Amino acid sequence: MLDPANTTTSEPPVGALSHGVALVREDLSRVERELAEMLGSSLPVIGEIGGYIVGAGGKRLRPLLTLLAADAAGLTSPARLTVAAVGELIHTATLLHDDVVDGSDLRRGRPAARYRFGNGLAVLAGDYCLARSIQAIARTGQLSSIRGLAEAVTAMAEGEIAQLSHAGDIALDRATYLRIIDGKTAALLSWCAGVGGLVGAQAHAPLASFGRELGFAFQIADDILDYAADPQLSGKPAAQDLREGKITLPLILACERSPRLRGRLGELLHRRQPLAESLIRPILEEVVHGGGLTDARVIASTHARSAIEHLSHLPPSPARDALAGLALEAATRCS
Repeated sequence: MLDPANTTTSEPPVGALSHGVALVREDLSRVERELAEMLGSSLPVIGEIGGYIVGAGGKRLRPLLTLLAADAAGLTSPARLTVAAVGELIHTATLLHDDVVDGSDLRRGRPAARYRFGNGLAVLAGDYCLARSIQAIARTGQLSSIRGLAEAVTAMAEGEIAQLSHAGDIALDRATYLRIIDGKTAALLSWCAGVGGLVGAQAHAPLASFGRELGFAFQIADDILDYAADPQLSGKPAAQDLREGKITLPLILACERSPRLRGRLGELLHRRQPLAESLIRPILEEVVHGGGLTDARVIASTHARSAIEHLSHLPPSPARDALAGLALEAATRCS
């Protein structure tokens, strides 16, 4: 049994992501082929746009999560490959849409799809990815997978809308922030970890709960990186969320420590104008040095430990250990 109380999130297993990939390497290759087929169309531009963003790399966290979870649950059905590919394709759709909504020019260190192809084509290509995902899951004939995906995508849309509607809202609290990321990030990871509902009920509950907690840890770590990562490595400027008026956990926690910071931010964001670099830099430094990142890391680690606790309901296996490693790495990642 895994003991989260004796698991530290400060030192994740070396190469946890690489280790997980090694366990399911052949299946990941099959998933890549399925992704290519799903992006196929009689309109070449669709494959060009989809291939541009899918081919940009990325961790392939969602397919990896699905395949390791299937292995941990003893599921060998070919439908698990479809679920894995759909998880990545849904994620691709959100990236295409997010870059348009946020006005981003960079994605993974290179021009965003919207910058290269235009906003209209980027949005419609994202719609195509969503449509193909639904089509692929429908073809499995698994009602639980179809229903689960519909619920996850609905939650994702609600989470994104909630985040945008709260842009510039310095009164945003922890509870509301967690509800937002539960929808925008954790819902899909929960569906992927539950292998789209294809695993038995005894394995599905702990795996889906693992995926949800992993989603919290992953998104909080992502929001920490927005303040802490080297722009040369991340491919985007520091505090990009703040520039877009997004209030994330590090900023919420820093404001809890410093009412003065909350007041100053409220005045700046009330103007509803892009913040100049001269205003961004002092806020960034106060979040970094005022305890916002430290407190957020503790919360991310708590979610990672909770994720691992859910895995203790599964029989021991290399795949289960790899999932635990992913949770640890999600909370402590630096890129």
